[in-house]
Formats: sequence, structure tokens, C-alpha cells
Amino acid sequence: MRVHSLTLSAFGPFAGTVSVDLDDVGRDGLFLLWGPTGAGKTTLLDAVVFALYGSVPGPRGQEKRLRSDHAPAGVRTEVSCEVTLGGERLRVTRRPEQVRPKKRGTGTTTEQALLHVQRLTDGGWEPVSTRIDEGSEHLRTRLGLSAEQFCQVVLLPQGDFARFLRAEPEDRSRLLRTLFDVDRFARAEEWLADERRTAGQQLDLARASLAGLLARVAQVAGADLPEDLAVDPGDVAVERWVRATTQAARSRDEQAHAAADATGHAQAVAEAARDAGRAAAERHHRLDRARADLDALTAREAEVTAARQRCDRARRAEPVRDALEMVRRAASVVETAGAALQGADRSWARVAAGRTADAATARELRAGAAVAEGMLADERRAVALQEQVSRMRRRVTDLDEHLALAHGALAGSPARQAELEGRVERAAAAEARVDGATAELDRLTEQLAAAEAVDRLAARATAGQAEVLALREAVVAARESVQDLRDARLVGMAAELAAALAEGHDCPVCGSVEHPRPASPVGRQVTAEAEDAARAGLEQAEARLADARAEQAEVEAALAAHRAVAGGSGAVELRGRRTDARAALEDLVEQAADLGAARAALDDHLADVTRRAEDQSTAQSTLAAARAELGTTEAARADLAARLAEVVGSDGDLRARRRRLLAEAECCEAWLEAHATDLRARADLVLADERASGKVTAAGFADLREAAAALLDPAATARLAERVAEHERAVAVARSVLADPDLADPGPRPDLPALEADLRAAVQRREAAVAQADAARRCVAELAQLAGALTAARIELDERRAVAGHVADLADLANGRGANTLRMRLQSFVLAARLEQVAEVASSRLQDMSGGRYTFRHSDAAGRNGARGGLGLDVLDEYTGQLRPTKTLSGGESFMASLALALGLADVVTAESGGVQIDTLFVDEGFGSLDPLALDAVMGVLDELRRGGRTVGVVSHVEELRTRIPSRIEIRTGRDGSRLAG
Repeated sequence: MRVHSLTLSAFGPFAGTVSVDLDDVGRDGLFLLWGPTGAGKTTLLDAVVFALYGSVPGPRGQEKRLRSDHAPAGVRTEVSCEVTLGGERLRVTRRPEQVRPKKRGTGTTTEQALLHVQRLTDGGWEPVSTRIDEGSEHLRTRLGLSAEQFCQVVLLPQGDFARFLRAEPEDRSRLLRTLFDVDRFARAEEWLADERRTAGQQLDLARASLAGLLARVAQVAGADLPEDLAVDPGDVAVERWVRATTQAARSRDEQAHAAADATGHAQAVAEAARDAGRAAAERHHRLDRARADLDALTAREAEVTAARQRCDRARRAEPVRDALEMVRRAASVVETAGAALQGADRSWARVAAGRTADAATARELRAGAAVAEGMLADERRAVALQEQVSRMRRRVTDLDEHLALAHGALAGSPARQAELEGRVERAAAAEARVDGATAELDRLTEQLAAAEAVDRLAARATAGQAEVLALREAVVAARESVQDLRDARLVGMAAELAAALAEGHDCPVCGSVEHPRPASPVGRQVTAEAEDAARAGLEQAEARLADARAEQAEVEAALAAHRAVAGGSGAVELRGRRTDARAALEDLVEQAADLGAARAALDDHLADVTRRAEDQSTAQSTLAAARAELGTTEAARADLAARLAEVVGSDGDLRARRRRLLAEAECCEAWLEAHATDLRARADLVLADERASGKVTAAGFADLREAAAALLDPAATARLAERVAEHERAVAVARSVLADPDLADPGPRPDLPALEADLRAAVQRREAAVAQADAARRCVAELAQLAGALTAARIELDERRAVAGHVADLADLANGRGANTLRMRLQSFVLAARLEQVAEVASSRLQDMSGGRYTFRHSDAAGRNGARGGLGLDVLDEYTGQLRPTKTLSGGESFMASLALALGLADVVTAESGGVQIDTLFVDEGFGSLDPLALDAVMGVLDELRRGGRTVGVVSHVEELRTRIPSRIEIRTGRDGSRLAG
């Protein structure tokens, strides 16, 4: 995974668009991301994580504040990142959900989140996905790391690992779980715990099942369960008790079946006696019922005769039904017509006013209504004229008011003109003073920067003087050391030469090949190598002193230059003067900005005065014309109103007169129509009465009234005929029953209740005996089944007890209990193995950084107060040979240890993730706690990370790193947000 470039807009503290070419800045393999605290260094790393994962690491992501507070409303928050993942170069563009101004109208709208993934091919960039879920899955499969792993492996946050060093095992476990997948081991622990619960539940169920079976045996057999079996059901005691209970049940079964057979014969005898009594009782019942039916039918004979006669009259009246119906309808019509005539007569009487109801009267009334309708147009014109008069009066009033306002406005215009001319003069004067105030503010800003630089450089000059003094003393000490070594060597030079003599070889001093008395070493012995090393140390000290003096000279020269610019004023004084100058400039700019508006207001006022004068003249002429037109319109309205009043008369208006005349005409016409209808109905009634009288006489009736009384509904006539026929059939049936030979001698009446009681008693005894026999049989059968079930339950209980024991032991072992002496859970054991790998990999780098002093050591020991073990981490101090807790490391040592741990953890995580190639790393902060020697060691480790084409970015605000790492990205911050330098 290599990051090539990054572009972000309105993201974090960056208000605008910022682009970083990491390929260019990281061409040497190591670059510095530098800036003051809070400038936004970590924001660039957040942008990389947001582009790849859609989230921001740590607490910053929980706030969900990605958009810059400094950004204009129209700039969208967006991050674009070019990366190489799995040999594929991708461009990832992502936007969060954000609120932006509407493109049309006012207000805001919510824009949904966006993700575009593109792939670089020979033909350029081609789209991979524009869907968030699909694009995220494409990136996830190629990254091979979760968001938490990426933030720990690629960003190397030193603060997190410093806390990791000092954390308790449980806290350390939480970080490791985010980096290493131990879910399957956690699931194994949960599965074993579930299996233990399941095995325990199954054991309890097996015990309950056995106890239930024993209780069922006691219930079926009707016996009491012995107390020893209820507490601890042993196999032998259970088998003995079940065998005895079953034998007793078989004996009860044989006795019950013998009793059931005896009660069956007694029940058959009682049933035969009951059946014979029922037959005799039935014969007596039939004879009594036939006699009673015949007596009842004889008593109803007179009623049946009357019904027979009524049915005959109805049949004779049926042929004249239609004629009678016609008479009835004609009479109804006459009644209706008479009522209508009476109503019409009353209505006409109310409006007649002495007039006769005839066709001429109706025509006269409708003619008057037509005249009123013809005048409706004149009435509408009169209303329109009245409205026109009202409008003209309002117009004349408005013109009078407008003319008065015009006079008033022209009266106040000279004062307003003078006020606007003064406003223009003040704005012009302010505009003329803006340039001078701007120059003054720039001069004060330059002086303030110089004064602030003087403060910084003075501190550096003081520190430089102390450093030069210390280096000068170091040079003097080094010279004295060289001189002492040279003197000591000269003293022991004879012994040094004697040590090099050999028999048969010339002496380098006298040339003799014999050496009778070579000199012996006396006192301190100094070798040439020691003298050369001291001389080299002196040269290095002199070089450092020369460099320090040169740097001190540069600082003093810069200090003098800035003091000249500052002009002897202090930073506090200049800062106050600059604030006053800025306020004065802002006031002048604000006044000058009003110049255009003031001139426009003056021009508008002059034009308005001219327009008002013209408008006053026009209003006067218009008012005179409106008054003349008002007089003409009022005269025409009065003439038309007089003519309408003459036509309306006593009516309210023309419409009321028209409605009254039409209503009277309709009353007259209604009376004429009702009178004609009444005459026609009476003639139809006389004709229908004559036709019906002839038919009634032919049917044998005296008059229409008698024939109408004889008429029945056809259904009623049929019911009467059926009633007569049914009576005749019942009489015949009763007489046939009395003539039956079987009923001639029925014999004595039997006592049926006594016979039924004897049979019921026999049946009850039979049912009780059969029930007892059936219950005894079921008891024997169920006891046989329960005996087999008890055997199976005892076997299952033994098996469940063994399984529950094995599963409980395994679950305790995986959960850090029981035989697990380290009290280490299964997932903690896996994490401990990973931590041991991390400690081994990180130790090599920690040794390089600490000069071979410290090595990580993983510990399986239990924690304090019996806490679970497995995740302990100590350091071995090679100087003392003792193990030390990581909490005892100093600040600089903790930084080196956390950096080594972070790099080791990155190596292990990438190896576990399938060997993901990480070509870009970021090391975030912590360098300020290192001394120069430790910083050299750390930089050496970072140099090694560059091997193989890897790019390492160092994130820091430490000033010294700017001189050590030439390739860098600098971030500057201000009141309007952060930006990149250069």
C-alpha cells in the first residue's frame, strides 16, 4: 500500500483546497510533516483514513465534525487520494453528508455522502464504482486491513503505544483485539460455555426425567414412592420396587376381569325384561291417542263446516275481482282530483284580488312579468353608474391627498440635499486617508515581527553563548588530556621501545643486536592508539566549537538587523499600536465604503425632487378633469333611477315584481288544470260502476258490497281448502287405528320406570366392573412401558453425567479456571502469543535505539490481586541484568520503546494479514522527549525503514527535525484556517 497524493477541500482546519504530492516530497524515502501544535498535521492523516474507510480515527471521528468552520458556504467538503493497493493504482474521492446552500432560491439542503473509485489504465482513469457500499468493499478487499489496523499499522500513533506500554493486561487486551482477529477463539470460549450450560441442562433434564418416571410409576400403580428412591434412586432399589409394583398390578387385573364377566350376564337379563315392557306400553299408548284424536276432531266439525262454506263464496266472487278493482281505482282518482281542486282554489283565492280565474287573466299576469324582466338591464346600468360615481369620488379624494403630499415633500427637500452632500464629503475624505493608514499598519506589522524575532533571537543568543563557553571548556580539557597523554607516553617511551625488541634484530635507537638490559614499564602506560584517539577527540571538539561560534555569529547578526527594524520598541507596545492602527484603518475603510452609496443617494434625491415637481403639475390638471366628469355621471344616474322607481311601484325591485306576477299566473293556471281533471275523474267513476254491477248480479251476489266482502286472497282460499281436507284425513286415520286387531286386547299396563331402574342399576354395575378391568389392564401395560423407560433413563443419566463433567473441564480450561494455573483465557492465550511475537520483533529495533541496553520480555505471570495473566510486558536492562516494568522508563525511553513496539506490531499485523506490503508509513509525534544521542539512534532506525522503497513520514513540531530532514511539508495556521507553506 503506497499513498501517492492527497487533495482535501474544506476539511478540518483547512478552509480551501490543499494538495500534497507524496511521491515528490517522499522521493528520498523520508519526509517531515511539520507545523505548530493545532495546525492540522494529524488532519492530513485523518483525510487519508477518511478517503479509504469513510471515518476518522479516535475521538475525532466520534464528533462527526469533518467540515472546516472556516470554509465558505459554497465550498464542498471533499477528500481525494491516489493510492496503489495490490498492484492497482486507484483514485478515491469521498464526500461526507453535508449541508449546502440551495442552487435555486434561498435556504439550505442536505447533500448525501458520495464515494467515487477510479482505476488507472493505459487509457486513463476509468470508473470502478460510484456506490458507497460497492466502492468500500472494493477498497477493503485490496487493503486487507480493518480501519483500526490501518490506523495502528500505517499511522503509528505514539501516544497510543505509550499508553499501551503502561496499561494493565485487560486494557492492553482491548487494543490487541482491534488488531488481531481472535473472534473465532472468543466464539470457541462462548461455544464451550454454551455447551457446558447445555450439558448441565441436559443432566438436570435427565435427572428430572428419571424422577418424573418414578413418580409416574407410583401414580399409575396407586402406590407411594419410597423416600430413599426420591432422594437417591439407586439401580437395584429401583428395579426391586418396580418389580413388586408390577406384580401387584397384574393380580388386580385378573380379579377385575372376572367381576366384569359376571355383571355382563345380569345386564342382558334386565335388558330383555325392559324391552318386553316397552312393547306393551306402546300398544296402550296408541289406543289412548287414537281415541283422544277422534274426540277432538268431532268437537271441531262445526268450525270445519263454516270454513267449507266461506271457501265456496270466495270461489264464486273470484270472476268479478277485476271489475271491483276498476271501481276502487276510479273512486280513488276522484278523491285525489277533488283534493287537488280544493288546494288550487285556496291558492288562487290568496292572490285573486277580485279577479276571475280564466285564460285571459293568466296571459295578463305573464305580460306584466315580461315587462319587468325587460327593465333588468336598466337596473344593472343604474348600479354600475352608482359604483362609477363612488370610484370617481374616491379618485378626487386621492388626488387631493396626493397633491398635498407633493407640496409637503418639496418643502423638505433642501435640508435632505444638504445632509446627503455632507455624507459624500465625509466618505471622500476617508477614502483619501486609507492608503496612508494601510502603509502605517504594514510598517507596524513589520516592526512587530522584528520585535518578536528579537525576543526569540535574544534567547537563542544567550543559549549560544552558554554553549560556546561549554565547548571552549571542553576544548581546553581535551588539549590538556592530549598533553598529559603525550607526556606520559614520552616517560614510558623506553619501555615501549623495549617491548618491541627481539633477539637477533637491531635496536631502533643504538643499532645493537644484543639487548642485555631492556627497560621495564614504570607507572602509567599510554599507547600510540590512545594518543591518536585523544588527538582526534580534540579535533572534533575544536570543530564543534568553530560551528557553534559561526552559528552564534549568525544569530547575533540577525539579532542586530531585527533590532534596527524594531526601532527600539518592545513587542507589547508595538502590538498595541498595531491594534489601534488596524482599528483606525477599519474605521476609514468602513467610511470610505459608503462613498458610492452616498453619491447614489444624492443623485436619487435630486432626481426625486424633479420628478415630484412634474408630478404636482400633472396632479392639478388631472383633479380638475375628474371633478367635471363626476358631475356628468351623477346627473345620468339620477334620471335612470327615477324611471326604474316608476316601473317597480310597490314592489321592492324589478326581480321581486317579476317573481310576484309569475307566481300569480301559475296559481291561475293551476286552478284551471285542477278543475278540468276533477270533471274527467267523476265521469270515469260512473262508467266503471255500471260495468261492475252487471257482473256481480250474474255471480249470485246482491250488490257490489256483498261481492267485495266475499272476496279472499287466493292464498287464503287455498289455506281454507287445505284445512277442510286435512280434517277429513285425520278423522279417517283415527278410525283406522281403532279398528286395528292388535289393539283389541292390549293386556295390563307394565311398570316401565321400575324396569328402567333395574336396567340402569345393572348397566352401572357392568360399567364399573369394565372400567376397573380396563384400568387394571392399562396399569399393567403402562407399568411395562415405564419399566423400559426407566432403564433407558438410568443409562442416559450416566451418559449425561460423564459428558457434563468433560465439557465443564474444557470450558474451565478455556476460560482460565480449573486446571488452568495461569488463569489465562483462550483468546488471551492467542493474544499473548501475538504479543510475544511483537516483543521479539520490536526488541531488535529497541536495542538499536537504546544502544543495546533494552530488550522487550513477554510475561505470562498473573496480574495484581489474582488478575488473569498472559499479557505482561517488561524490559530487560542489559546494564543491570534486571527485568524492569515498562512504567519505570523515562520519557525519551518510553518514546523509543513505544516506537519500536509500534513498528514491531505493524510487522506482525501485516504478516498476519497475508503479507500486505506497506510502502508508506507515518510516525506521529513524540520526538521532543529525546536527547541528541537518542534522536540519532531513532533516526537511524527510521533510515532503515526506507530500505526496499518504503516512504516514511515523520509528524512533529520539533524544530531540530527541520534541520535533520530536508524534505518536508510545512503547515501554517492563522485566524482564517490552516494552509501549506510555499
